[in-house]
Amino acid sequence: MSLTASLLSAVSSLNAVQAQFQITSSNIANVNTPGYSRKTVALSNQVIDGRSAGVRLGDVTRTVNDALVRELREHISQLGGYRVKEEYLTRTQGYFGTLDSNSSISHRLSEMGSAFDALAVTPDSPATRSAAVLEAQRTAGQLNLLTDNLQQMRSEADREIGRTVERINQRLGDISELNHKIERATVGGDTAPDLQDQRDQLIKELAEDIDIQYFERTTGEVVIMTSGGRTLLDNQPVPLSHTPAAQISAATGHQSGLSGVLYGATSIDITDELSEGRLGALLEIRDDTLVDLQAQTDRLAEVLRDQVNALHNDGTAYPPPASLTGLRSLAATDAPTMSGNFRVSVLDSAGVVVETLDIDLATLAPPNVGQLVTQIDGMANATASLDASGQLVIAGTGGNRIAVNELDSLVTTGSSSTGLGHFLGLNNLLDEGLDYDRYASDRLASDTAALSLAGSLSFDIAGTTTNVAYAAGDSLSDIAAAINGALGGANITASVVREAEGYRLQIIDNDGDNFFLSDSGPLTLQSNLRPGLPGTAGRLELRQDIQANPDLLARGELSDAAGLAAGDIGVSAGNGDVAAALGKLFTSDVSFAAAGGLSAVQLTLEGYGASIVAGSAALTNAAQSDLDLGEGFQLALENQAASLSQVNLDEELANIVVLQNTYAASARITTAVSEMLDTLLAAVR
Repeated sequence: MSLTASLLSAVSSLNAVQAQFQITSSNIANVNTPGYSRKTVALSNQVIDGRSAGVRLGDVTRTVNDALVRELREHISQLGGYRVKEEYLTRTQGYFGTLDSNSSISHRLSEMGSAFDALAVTPDSPATRSAAVLEAQRTAGQLNLLTDNLQQMRSEADREIGRTVERINQRLGDISELNHKIERATVGGDTAPDLQDQRDQLIKELAEDIDIQYFERTTGEVVIMTSGGRTLLDNQPVPLSHTPAAQISAATGHQSGLSGVLYGATSIDITDELSEGRLGALLEIRDDTLVDLQAQTDRLAEVLRDQVNALHNDGTAYPPPASLTGLRSLAATDAPTMSGNFRVSVLDSAGVVVETLDIDLATLAPPNVGQLVTQIDGMANATASLDASGQLVIAGTGGNRIAVNELDSLVTTGSSSTGLGHFLGLNNLLDEGLDYDRYASDRLASDTAALSLAGSLSFDIAGTTTNVAYAAGDSLSDIAAAINGALGGANITASVVREAEGYRLQIIDNDGDNFFLSDSGPLTLQSNLRPGLPGTAGRLELRQDIQANPDLLARGELSDAAGLAAGDIGVSAGNGDVAAALGKLFTSDVSFAAAGGLSAVQLTLEGYGASIVAGSAALTNAAQSDLDLGEGFQLALENQAASLSQVNLDEELANIVVLQNTYAASARITTAVSEMLDTLLAAVR
């Protein structure tokens, strides 16, 4: 080898060591930088004319295990979802309480039952009446609060969905810019490892928000897609959009008042395709988890309302009130399906009968509310009318009092069957302020599958009946369309509303007029199509006049003796039959239809409340367990990845010593060759 070749080899070594020093310096400087991976430069033997001529510098590369990084990103998406669920469900657990806490709804129901038990023992005690009213008010208030909290959390999740979508779009834009820079470097024959590190960090952050899949082109660009295969970034990012709702109630859901996550310029709703990451978890919390808890709470409120009101409408205060006012707004032409007998009695202040009227509802002609009012108004010692709000008012005359007994009266509309007083809301204890202008079913599994049910729905609107037939091959959507076709002229709208993992039928009179449903087939019973809308627990309240005057609380019961006549004892002081029945209600099993993931069951009111509390606790514990396991697994993956890609300070310092020695040796060679060349030149001269 010539001296010139030796000098070139030594100089190439010096250049190589300088490049390695620069990379090592960068590695050390970024030892604590998130997302930075250790860089190395490839060295190869430089060969000229078949002979070694020093060292050639190759590309600067990152020390990364791509397979491990991919696995870590997949897990990060799951973990992002776990964190969201744990956060929201822990709050939910705080609202519902625990089975052994005094703040739980099951404890509140127990206290309400105990208050009515005490009232049954001393029905004439003002203190026990006030205590019973207070406990009923507290129970309704806690159900209201649970609903408020659940809907507030849904609203917060909805707004967070919007923020997450904005963050996803921003990161896609940033990754796109890095893609273009990396592509230009790659096409120019260079590498851009630091830019790749920055991009990897953004992809990691993106994966926490949304479950993604991706691949890298030969040009260095990364193409990112959703787990369902929709392209989020190729040459340019495809934006997502979401419009948070101004207000959320129990009756609003995805596709029924709430925006989904929309894809691209055509705004395709891809909500159902998103399951992992923070975004998927937020959607699940908003549209499923909290909706199920609301449905369970509503079921408890509905059964509590109906069971308590059925008993309270069969009772009376003592002394009986001077008048009774129904809570339902009705029209004289309203004609629900009525049968059985209903008793109205005029009593004096001591509970002695002045006059009694037993009404056979099946004989009303015409069979409507107006005829019912006419018959009661025909009594010698009472008046009856519909007030300006359409509420039935029955009042005693001459200082007399009014009491009613449901007897065997029955009013059926949809799947709801109640006594007449209950239907009118004459003596309801708990109320939610809704009339008969809207109906909703329970949740069904599909909106398009055949229900295998046949029959005919009859809609009575102001005494006029319209029939809507349904056949075995019809789906819920088919039935809604048939109702709209038949009743569009009456401004009645039927719709199929998405709720969590199911669908319910909703029918609303847009003018606020009452209509009444009957069914020749099994649809209304099997779907529990009944008056009202979701959110009963949020609307439930103690009747206002009883709040103001606990003495109006029903304790006794108007006699149901046949032939009750003037001079008979209608109700007596100390009669606590209804109070006893109300107390017994809270220790007796009642039927609960399936709701929000809880199966149909026979339980006490307190027991069903405990089931909701236990279910909430189970969800919270599962979320916390998933998060703990997920964080442990992530730590293991990160440690494994870091052992390969993270800068090891000791290793870099050791490398510096090697480079220093190499540089010194190469410099020594350069000096020696230079001296030899000088000697050679001197000899030639």
